[in-house]
Amino acid sequence: MPDPSLKITRKGAAWFRTGHPWIYKDDLERGDPSLSGAIVSILDNSGNFLAKAFYNEKSKIALRIITYDNLPVDAGFWRGRLSGCIEYRKKAVKDSDAYRIAHSEADGLPSLIVDKYGEHLSIQTLSLGMDNIKDAVVEALQGLLKPVSIIARNDSAMRKFEGLDEKKEVLYGKPPEKVEVREGNIKYLVDIMNGQKTGSYLDQRESHIASEKYARGKALDCFAYQGLFSLHMALSADEVTAVDSSGPALEALKENALLNGLTKIRTVEGKVSEILRSLQKEERQFDFIVLDPPAYAKSKKDIQAAARGYIDINFRAMKLLKKGGHLMTCSCSYNLSEGQFMEILAEALSESRRRARLIEKRIQPADHPVLLNFPESNYLKCIVLEII
Repeated sequence: MPDPSLKITRKGAAWFRTGHPWIYKDDLERGDPSLSGAIVSILDNSGNFLAKAFYNEKSKIALRIITYDNLPVDAGFWRGRLSGCIEYRKKAVKDSDAYRIAHSEADGLPSLIVDKYGEHLSIQTLSLGMDNIKDAVVEALQGLLKPVSIIARNDSAMRKFEGLDEKKEVLYGKPPEKVEVREGNIKYLVDIMNGQKTGSYLDQRESHIASEKYARGKALDCFAYQGLFSLHMALSADEVTAVDSSGPALEALKENALLNGLTKIRTVEGKVSEILRSLQKEERQFDFIVLDPPAYAKSKKDIQAAARGYIDINFRAMKLLKKGGHLMTCSCSYNLSEGQFMEILAEALSESRRRARLIEKRIQPADHPVLLNFPESNYLKCIVLEII
């Protein structure tokens, strides 16, 4: 039986030609609620085949493109896509057993996230269509990777836009309470069921490791969470102060420090902006500071307020740095462009009356690939500055 089909408008066809993997509801000639969650063929207004996609009548993103080829999208298709992802990671990932296997649209797997923590997998199915075929995904992952367990971390708020519930569940095997994984020269424990995102922040893995070469003397890790920056910094700094508003996260940091035999890390619980002000009043000085805040700009309407927040924390960090010290400052807000982030840093420098040279620009690692026709996949910015 051929797949059901939906036609897009001339405007939708023009958008389709940009290569972006989403088609919005307004670009359909007409919807069909009975097809929600199904795989459909996309046709232009003349009836010509364009692609196959997941369809959801309830979502603003009506169509999520799966393939531009008119071929069966079955269990073998998904296994092939996942196999390609795994082979790519064998080349792209070095010196860690915790990394991303599948990065949604950027891997041709719309709205599917698969993260590997040692022998355990954590997945997210963030659209109705992908959620409907998760059994096929789990079966393919079992065959390809032979994991000990697979957990669904479908507690993301993104699912509500697809009409889906937020939930966490074990899909295969019996996961342990915590999994020990390796990242470069350190080890850390992951609570896959309850940790942030799918268990940890894998998109900062290479920047965590890079912080070792900048850390020296007195180092400060802001928004430390469970301390992955702190752990790497403690390998080369004399002392590390880790700041976070979450007491449980800092307890996990202490556990990770103990796991690595690191005794140089001091934890401070509190709101980062307030702690930075306090350190400034005390006239404390640091050789290296990391700022890795949560996404301040979750939508375009948040940009102005987010900019003020980024300026404030960067201004205060710049005031705390010694001459010759380094600042590694990050933004994971897709809605804030790299250009806007650089303008924010320039404003913070101006307000702090400091000067700095740009040492390095970093993005997410290669296991979180950027699809050029899908700007939403290019979200992480990490800038390293030297105070001069």
